[in-house]
Amino acid sequence: MVAGGLAVAAGQVRPGQGVRPDLLGVCRTLPRRQNLAADILVLQSHDSAPYRQTVQGFSAALAQRGLHASIETRTVGDEAVAAINEHLRAEAPQLLLALGTPAARATMAAGQTTPVVAGLLLDSDELRGKPRLTGVGLDFPPALQWRWLRRLLPEVRHIAVIYDPHRGLPTFEALQQLARADGIELVPAPAAAPEDLPRLLKELPAQLDALWAVDGVAAFNAVAVRELLLYSFRNRTPLIGLSEQWVKAGAIYALDWDYADLGAQAAELAWNILANGAAPSSLPPQTPRKVRVVYNGRTLEHMKLSLPERWLPEISEVAP
Repeated sequence: MVAGGLAVAAGQVRPGQGVRPDLLGVCRTLPRRQNLAADILVLQSHDSAPYRQTVQGFSAALAQRGLHASIETRTVGDEAVAAINEHLRAEAPQLLLALGTPAARATMAAGQTTPVVAGLLLDSDELRGKPRLTGVGLDFPPALQWRWLRRLLPEVRHIAVIYDPHRGLPTFEALQQLARADGIELVPAPAAAPEDLPRLLKELPAQLDALWAVDGVAAFNAVAVRELLLYSFRNRTPLIGLSEQWVKAGAIYALDWDYADLGAQAAELAWNILANGAAPSSLPPQTPRKVRVVYNGRTLEHMKLSLPERWLPEISEVAP
């Protein structure tokens, strides 16, 4: 049901109700503190499994710390800013958890004073320079991305790197520096929009060992992903994807997220704000502390490749 630009995605979520047993392991190491209570409003960009897992991890981690949170979850609609302002004036929660880039932007545009913890943001730069905002981004550090590339595809020497020129240049430059140190050539392939891909792919060098998409989720729609996968299979050039969904579609591997742990990371920031009185601006934005590495066995077979056995215990195969 949509009302005032906000669609109710869930009702009250209280600690201990509906929390999966495996989520308890996410926060088992968190110290239990004195009992506290807080009203928290979750504004999310979508109502889908990753968002629900993040909220569950957030709720479970706060409960483990002894904070009894009354959590209301809503999905942001088309009239988000006005609806957020109206809701905050009526109920005034002690904290906002904004999940997804659209929800975070709408929350900040609302101009309220309620502290905000953001999560599931494609670009951590969205978290910087805003006094009442902190959070956890989705971008993995370049060094981590490079480490897994060298572990799983140690023989590659010529890699085309697809990135968004508007926000991905620092990532590409960091990867370029790491590649030069290892004697590997990275071919820049900036793509600001899906429409750029057909021309870009035609202009790539004939001899490539891999095609690597390092960012640009917002720019690549389903048609663009299919275009990259067709190029990959026609040329027997493995595509390193952006998520598990890319791997299911045919990418050779990707770094994916532990959404429950992303929620637990956000809960640690929320705890410091609610229990310790910390200003959001005093809590540095974070990158994911856990990574899930997933691969497609059928694609490996098609490419006549195999992964080093030493790393197989640390990664997971996904079914197409």
